[in-house]
Amino acid sequence: MRHLGNLWKAANLLNAARELAVETERFQWDITTPNTLFVQAEQSNIRLVLHDQPQILAKVELRAGFGWQLTTDQDDAGVYIVAKRKPVIGSIARGKFHFTLPRGVYISLKLTQCQLCFDDLTASLDLPPFLLEA
Repeated sequence: MRHLGNLWKAANLLNAARELAVETERFQWDITTPNTLFVQAEQSNIRLVLHDQPQILAKVELRAGFGWQLTTDQDDAGVYIVAKRKPVIGSIARGKFHFTLPRGVYISLKLTQCQLCFDDLTASLDLPPFLLEA
């Protein structure tokens, strides 16, 4: 029983460390429309908000930031953000992405176990059937 108590304490300590280890980064990309925002993420909350400025803004919060690999890039086709969890240690990692983007931007998402929220959306969305990727 004592070992179970120690295991419980270790799990609580790990969870507390994970909560404290939140890394926040902010990004700003100047763009012209039409343009595309490409996002690839795992186990994250993603929020998209529209505005009237020619910029894509991103606030990225990575819980257990040491368990993530985050890459960003921009070219003529658009802005790219890829957030992948590292093997083993990344299993405790979660992410939050808040994007503010101009109207007229295409959005391309590759999401794994994510939540997606559009704020104040007025649009027609055509989504293909959701298929499991191998």
